Amino acid sequence: MNILKRSLLLTGMVMLAVVVMAQSVEEAGAKYNEGNEYFKEKDYSNAVTAYEAALNTAKEAGTDADDLRGSIEKQLMNAYFKNGLAKYKGRKFDAAIAFLEKGFAFSEKLGDASMKKKTSTYIAKVRTSKGNALLKSSKINEAFAEYEMATELLPSYPNAYYGKGLVYKAKDDMANMMTNMDKAIELGASNPKAAKIAKKAKSTTAKALVNAGAKEIQREHGKKATEYILSSFNYTPGNTKAYYYLTLAYNNTKNWDEAVSAANKAIEMETGDKGDLYFALGQAYEGKGDTAGACTAYKKVTTGSNVEVAKYQITQVLKCN
Repeated sequence: MNILKRSLLLTGMVMLAVVVMAQSVEEAGAKYNEGNEYFKEKDYSNAVTAYEAALNTAKEAGTDADDLRGSIEKQLMNAYFKNGLAKYKGRKFDAAIAFLEKGFAFSEKLGDASMKKKTSTYIAKVRTSKGNALLKSSKINEAFAEYEMATELLPSYPNAYYGKGLVYKAKDDMANMMTNMDKAIELGASNPKAAKIAKKAKSTTAKALVNAGAKEIQREHGKKATEYILSSFNYTPGNTKAYYYLTLAYNNTKNWDEAVSAANKAIEMETGDKGDLYFALGQAYEGKGDTAGACTAYKKVTTGSNVEVAKYQITQVLKCN
């Protein structure tokens, strides 16, 4: 092949390459515009598909499409985020996480600090919601894994700590439950928008501790029961149930004066049947050797399962007047 023919062939190849690249840039632009139309219509799923196709074509076009590729990447990042939110609203948690994570990756690549913060925040929220759903299905360990990833991404998110607290509650691990609920309460105190979850954490923790105390009473572990119930007062004021169980715990450990005090508080609060409360009070007075107080309390046990036992104490043990 002579020099002239070789030169003509080379020129033709260059021109063909230029035409092909021009066509690629044009095709990428067309797909980009298509994506923009879908985005305007809030059809983020199709917008993502169009932008992804546009980006692939722009990459094939090389440096000629550099400016266009930058615009596509930014819009694709936004579409990933919007589509992630749409999936989240539809409770499609895995799909939401997948799109938000793609948006997060683009935010890092493009150096978009605002989008990075938004995507990481919503990933934490979606993972927490997914954890809640798993917890309702009794998938405790899987739920905990989601809450853990949420707190790693967004350490200031109280809902995720509340979720972790619920997992520990389900495992009867009161110490770790309190640690995480305390964190939820702490974060909620500094954020008005999280006041509701902080209030919920207080209520849930108090109830869990009282119930844990009741279980310890059944096991004859009065000291541990007392610790749990007294700890519950750090979260909410004691109610009738709490002071009743505290009375039983003190009776179990023979702390008679404390038992009398707790029983009287329970009686003062109770507006309904007080039979069991007076019976516990009678036991406390009897334990401390106050026969008159015990007789008075037992005589007020007129309802409940302890009526016959109270009568026996009155007539056969204490010989009340």
